[in-house]
Amino acid sequence: MFPVNAAVMVSQMSGSSADNGPSAKKRIILTGISTNVLVLGIVSLLTDMSSEMIYPIMPLFLTAIGASGLVIGLIEGAAETTASLIKVFSGWYSDRYRKRKPFILSGYGSSSVVKPVLYLATAPWHVLGLKVLERIGKGVRSAPRDALIADSTDRRYRGRAFGFHKAMDSTGAVIGPLLVLPVLLAASAVTTDTYRLIFLISAIPAFVGVAIIVLFVRDREAESAGKVGRFFGEVSHLGRPFYLLLFIVMTFYIGEISYAFFILRAAEEGFSMFGLPDIATIILLYVLYNIVFVVFALITGGISDRLGRKPVIAMSFILFAMTCVVMSITGSYALLVAGFALFGTYKGSSEGVLKAYVTDVAPKHLRGTALGTFHTAVGLVMLPGGIVAGLLWDSVGHWATFAYGVAMALAALVLLISFGPGREQQIN
Repeated sequence: MFPVNAAVMVSQMSGSSADNGPSAKKRIILTGISTNVLVLGIVSLLTDMSSEMIYPIMPLFLTAIGASGLVIGLIEGAAETTASLIKVFSGWYSDRYRKRKPFILSGYGSSSVVKPVLYLATAPWHVLGLKVLERIGKGVRSAPRDALIADSTDRRYRGRAFGFHKAMDSTGAVIGPLLVLPVLLAASAVTTDTYRLIFLISAIPAFVGVAIIVLFVRDREAESAGKVGRFFGEVSHLGRPFYLLLFIVMTFYIGEISYAFFILRAAEEGFSMFGLPDIATIILLYVLYNIVFVVFALITGGISDRLGRKPVIAMSFILFAMTCVVMSITGSYALLVAGFALFGTYKGSSEGVLKAYVTDVAPKHLRGTALGTFHTAVGLVMLPGGIVAGLLWDSVGHWATFAYGVAMALAALVLLISFGPGREQQIN
């Protein structure tokens, strides 16, 4: 799935975004999409195909082996926080040594190795340990990968490039659950052994993605205005606009409800589509969410290039608040479908654009450090956020969890409108 106005360009000279050096020839496949961006998009498609074969069934697997809502929230938050603690350092190291590919390869490789081992999990704490290990791989790769996307893209197309990457990522999230459906439907009864078989199958596309990195990703020297110094010194140089944006994003993400709770909400309602089992209906809702994600990631990335990042992110915060309202009151299949579609619209409108926003306001030679700091900050607030959401779910009810999400989204919206960096504060 590609931008509708993408024009095929065989090759182009560019002094600011070549694949292999500042003055080298850059191969362009689509307008604004360089070879590195395309290849990394394919890798993310395959990796997310693998991950998303697991993700929609994981809350159900955890429930089957004895996990409560609080435990599920703790597992999700702890895994993301662990990954995020690593992202800031991997981003800085990739800036310091001006290399991205070694971090990308090792991160995707380690995550791929962990996935089939889920087959052996028999208790929630096993899943916690394995998810933490898998997220470590994500922590190592994320900031250097995003920095390589920025390094390989002209600034005027950066929103489109990040939107394209997120769209490819979510295309994998459409395909993955669809591959799971035949396994679930073929089972006479869905048991934990059914889930374990899916864990094994999911490793195949992940390892193919690792092979593609080895063969086709081309590292390039990161742009630099000089030698990157010690970690804490460089973090302090990221600038006021970056830290204002970071505070706003942290306010929002401490209330961003994990998708696990959306799945639990769908299971709680127990709606069935076309006479399919409840679990198959949940998978199809998850596919719907990801299809909408793909469409809006492609659209809003380009819109943010033209109109600016701030209005797009403001709209995404409003969309998330609307999503939580719908999911808290859903009592019909139509409202449940609307909630999942709104969630996909919010995600597609925010994730790629936020990364582009970060690279806009950060110093050029510290892109990896800035993206790592951004990812780390988000992950640090997701742990307490996940615990709060889980406690509210268990002790008050689903409506309280979603009300919490609405409150934090509106608080972040006010901060963004009041203090969010605009075009005049974007430095590269």
